[in-house]
Parts: sequence; structure tokens; C-alpha cells
Amino acid sequence: MERHILSKSTFIRGNQCLKSLYLNKKRPFLRDKLSPEQLAVFKRGTRIGKLAQQLFPDGIDMSPKSPTQFQKRVLETAEIIRQKKHNTLYEAVFQYDQLLIMLDILHRTDGTWYGYEVKSSLKISDTYVLDAAFQYYVINNSGLQLKDMFLVYVNKDYQHGDEIRLKELFVFESVLNRVLGLQEFVEHKVVEEKEALMRNSSPEIEVGAHCFDPYPCDFLGHCWKKVKDKSLLEKNKPSSNEQFYDFLDKINRL
Repeated sequence: MERHILSKSTFIRGNQCLKSLYLNKKRPFLRDKLSPEQLAVFKRGTRIGKLAQQLFPDGIDMSPKSPTQFQKRVLETAEIIRQKKHNTLYEAVFQYDQLLIMLDILHRTDGTWYGYEVKSSLKISDTYVLDAAFQYYVINNSGLQLKDMFLVYVNKDYQHGDEIRLKELFVFESVLNRVLGLQEFVEHKVVEEKEALMRNSSPEIEVGAHCFDPYPCDFLGHCWKKVKDKSLLEKNKPSSNEQFYDFLDKINRL
């Protein structure tokens, strides 16, 4: 099986900026260093994902231990689905047309498969829906028809107690209709992003508001180093949502 070109994260990166996608693949040494705050956010997200898995107990973890195992896990995921011996897979790995995704939770009920993508957020964003649409595109084209696709996120009205009440902590929202409506867009963007990665040099894209939307790019230091007016940088400097992160920290301590 050939290696993948795009993953879920790089697809979203390319949708934000093709130059960032190119640099991530061809010039990764130009990337800004992660701050301790950013690393903490990633760890919190992992913790939320693990908590959500507990709502679907006794699943099998398909997480590759290294990038060299991606294609192996794709084949193993397909075989487990074919055998129907497990109803739940965590980080199920699918590949189609050199596109690779790892779905947070794949669950089978009454012979039908459902997809769940977990977000350490208090609400759904358009980017999360596009993320789910890309995953659905890969899964559907690889041969597995999902009955529904859900985004799972943190309930903003959750009340803390001595123990975590998982069924109250998470909100499940079907995004299938929105995902289906994005399939042609995903197909178009895949072609565009693959073409960008085949270039001999990075795309000529000027800096601007897209450098911060939906996420602050990790090539800001490289792309903005010759820009004299840094006012946009200051205006869009990430501001931490202290209330939300305090919320997640309380969960982590339970």
C-alpha cells in the first residue's frame, strides 16, 4: 500500500493556507517552536478524547505506535471490520487515494457503523465540521458506509462533582447532513492541496488574517519576518480562554 500524502490535520492546514501546507511538508525546520501553553492544550485534548472512549467500553485501540505502522493499521482496521468481532474501535485507521485519517471512535450498533469525532471544545465550529467531512470522505470511499457522523464536545453546562459523570460531560451532535453537503468541496480541495505539494517552491501567498483563522499558523515567524507592520500580529495574538482551560484542568484532576 502506498504511503499517504494528506492526513486530516494537513488537509485542514491546506484549507487554511496552501503555503503553510507546503512548508509543513517540505520545510518543517522553519516551523515555530511550540510554547508550553500550546503543549498543555494538546495534552488536555488527549485527556478529553480518552474520557469519551469510556462511553464506548471494551473497544480495541488501533493507534499506530509510529508513522511506519500507518498502512499496517489500515489493513488491520479493515480486517477487524470485516470479521465483525469487535463493536468498537478507537483511532480506526482508513486510507483512500493517499488520504489517511484516524477516527476517534468507530462503533457498531445493530450491525450498523457510526463515527464519532471528539473535540475538547464547548461548541462546534465550521472547521470541526469540515474535519468530519474529510474523515467521512475517506471512510466512505474506502468502502465503509457510516449510518451517521457525530461530533462530540464538552457540555458547557456540566456541573463538577467528586466524580466525572461522563454522560453529562459530553454533547453528541449529528453533523451528517452538513458533512454530506461538503463532499464535493472536500474532493476539490484534495486535488488542489495535492497539486500544491507537487510544486518545486512554496505558493506565493501574502500574509493576512488567514494566518490566524481558524488557528494561528506555526509558520508565523517565517512568513512575517519581513513584514514591517506587525499590528495584525498583535491584534490576532491568541488569547487563552481561562475559564475553559480551568474547566478542563478540573476534569484532569478528578
